[in-house]
Parts: sequence; structure tokens; C-alpha cells
Amino acid sequence: MQNPHDISAEILARLSNFAVGLVKTEPGKGSSVLGSGTFACIEDRRGILTCGHVAALYERLPQIGWIRFVDGQLQRRMLRLGDTETIIIQSSDLFEEAKEVLDLAFTMLPPDVASSVEANAVFLNLDKNRTKMEAHASTKLHFIDAMLGLVDEFSEAPFAAGREIISPMRGVLHSGHIVAQENGLLTFKAMDYNLHELPKSFGGMSGGSVWRIYVEEDDKGSRIVEAMLAGVASWQIDATTLACQGWDRIDQALIVKVRENLKFGSG
Repeated sequence: MQNPHDISAEILARLSNFAVGLVKTEPGKGSSVLGSGTFACIEDRRGILTCGHVAALYERLPQIGWIRFVDGQLQRRMLRLGDTETIIIQSSDLFEEAKEVLDLAFTMLPPDVASSVEANAVFLNLDKNRTKMEAHASTKLHFIDAMLGLVDEFSEAPFAAGREIISPMRGVLHSGHIVAQENGLLTFKAMDYNLHELPKSFGGMSGGSVWRIYVEEDDKGSRIVEAMLAGVASWQIDATTLACQGWDRIDQALIVKVRENLKFGSG
């Protein structure tokens, strides 16, 4: 199969429609990385899908910043959290000791904010994603697994530029393969050719979606046939491997809780 780097621009363009970086802002000090997320909708509830431990960091803050990865430029915006509602499913923060830990969250945006997001982003329809997952369960197409999010290690210290504080941050498109699934927990392994580019810590990638991207090849090269959400990055197992909350956990735990606890169409 063609090296994923050969179609990385197409993959980045597809995932950038949905991906968002989440940051904590402090007046006079700049911003620091909290994690990553995905614009998603559950029926007409539009919001940010992330992992529980990231949402636990921001749920009591007055506001957070978010960063988009569009056309190679970072788009920044502030979000007042008092206008949002968040569902967190976090059964433990002792990840290494409990492989069945649930670590998911959904922050519903108020209608006006969600509508403005749609001017240059897309909310992933999780009901349609379920249909795609079922339709491609037995496909023979080649696929690539990838995620897009912030990596704190690759970000730089804030610095003053006139009256502004600039906080350079870097988004990373990370490709690999889901090599195992147990009780809805996915193991995401980096490709060998990526090893020299990997950070020591993937801190900041937590909450970013894991995508399964189906690719068709012919004499003219490779093209993306379909892309679907497979999971959410949760914690780092070792230098090359991440643990991710799989689609079954999103579908059977988080979506159910959102429907039960967030009023349909509210915000």
C-alpha cells in the first residue's frame, strides 16, 4: 500500500474540518495546552467531543481558547464555558491500572456559537458515523488510522509581542494502525517510519479523534473513499503506543448519557 505520507495533505484537509485544539488562557501569561477535541453532533446537540480527563480540566474554568487547523493557519477563538453544558464519563484517572477505564466527554455549545462554528467547520454527525462503521465493517479496502491534535512538547513558551502575548502551538497529524481492541479500548501503534518524528510525550493529543480512513488505489494513485471516527485518544501506553476510547464506548456510553441528560436542542 502507498505510504500514508503520500496522501497526508488529503488526510489533513479532511480531518481539519472537524478537529480542534483546546487551550487554557491566562491574562498576561499566554496560553497552555489542555488537550484536543472534535466538533460533533448528537441529533441536534452540537458540541465538542473529547476525553473525560481533558473536560475535567476545563469544566470549572470561566473560558477556554480553541485552535483550528485550517489551510495551514491556526484559527483562535475564546469560548465562555458558562454558556455550555458538559457531560463527563470518567470512571478513574488511574489509566495504567485499569484498562477498562471510561474517559469520554461532550461539551454542548449554545446555538449561536454552534452556528458560527459551521461557517468554517463541520460537526461530525455521530449517528451517520455509526452507519458508516457498520457499512465498512467487512470492507476489503485498504485503510489508514490517523489522529489530529495538539502536542504540548512541540509547542513553544509564550512570548511578548508588543501588547500581546503569543503562545506558539503545533498541531500534529499522527498516522498509525489500531493493532488491538479489548472491551472497547483501542491500542493505536505508530508506523515504523514515524518513529524518528515522535514526541517523548503525546500530552495535548488526549481527546483528539482517531479516524479510520479507507483508501482506494489505482493506476492514478490513491484517493480517500471514506473517513469515519473510530475512537478518542485517551492516554499514552509507551513511547510509540496510545490507548484510545473506541467507538463502542462512545456509542454505548457517552451518546446514551448525552441523550439522557442534555435537553434536545438546548444550549
